Amino acid sequence: MKNFSEKLKKALKAKGMTQGKLCEEIGMSMDGFKRMVDADNIKVKTLEQICEVLGVPLNYFLEIEPVKTEPVGFWKRLIEEATMEAQNWKIRAYQLEEQLSKSGNFKYVSRRHGVLASVA
Repeated sequence: MKNFSEKLKKALKAKGMTQGKLCEEIGMSMDGFKRMVDADNIKVKTLEQICEVLGVPLNYFLEIEPVKTEPVGFWKRLIEEATMEAQNWKIRAYQLEEQLSKSGNFKYVSRRHGVLASVA
């Protein structure tokens, strides 16, 4: 892990914690911790414990950026269809409000202004 020591120092400082206290929290000796860091051989379980104690996400040390992918195939079609259906329902709702307001049985007040419509 690149820059693990630097990131560890920053996280410890932000948490107001010493390396000794961190070792105590994760159940590891200070010498064992230093050897592990120097050898750049940190077990996943230990790294998870460190992250939990310091309150940082795992990718803070791993330098993993989440990959944003576009949906494809079935999922893309499903999202597109759901979006279209939602738009159609919104149009229908506005049309119904318009019809009711023209009939005189409905006092139309715009929802956009945070005021509810009422029946006359």
